[in-house]
Amino acid sequence: MDHLTRSQCLHSLDLLVGQEDAFAKAFFPLLFQRAPELRVLFPKDIDDPALQLSVIYRMVVAFAGSDVTLTAGLRLIGFRLAMRGLHADQANLLANTLIGTLKRQLGNSWQSDFAYAWRIAKKDALEAMALGAELMAA
Repeated sequence: MDHLTRSQCLHSLDLLVGQEDAFAKAFFPLLFQRAPELRVLFPKDIDDPALQLSVIYRMVVAFAGSDVTLTAGLRLIGFRLAMRGLHADQANLLANTLIGTLKRQLGNSWQSDFAYAWRIAKKDALEAMALGAELMAA
C-alpha cells in the first residue's frame, strides 16, 4: 500500500479517537450477525466491551505500525480463517463490515478520499490474507 493510501486510512482512524467504544459496540454485533462463524477468530469472551475495545486498539496499532507488521498480521488472520475452514468470502465480509462501520461511525467526517483509500487497503489486505490461507494449505 502506498504512503498516501496509508495516510488517508490512518487519518480516518485518527478521527475515530474518542469513539472507539461506540465503534466496537456497532462493529462486533453486526459482524457476528452477518457471519456468526467469524466468532472463532476472536477470544471466547469477545462480547465483553473491554475486550472489544482492546481488539479495536490492537487493530489500530497494527495498522499504524510498519508495513511488515501489518502484512504479517493480515497473513495470520488469513491463516486462522483457513485453519478454521473459512474462506475468502468471510475475509471480504470482515473487511466490508469494518469499513462500513467506520463510515457510519464517522458520519459527516467521512470523506471520498477515505473511501478510495480503504478500497485499496481492502484489496491489499485481502491479498495478504489469501497468502496466509495459502500457507495454511501448503
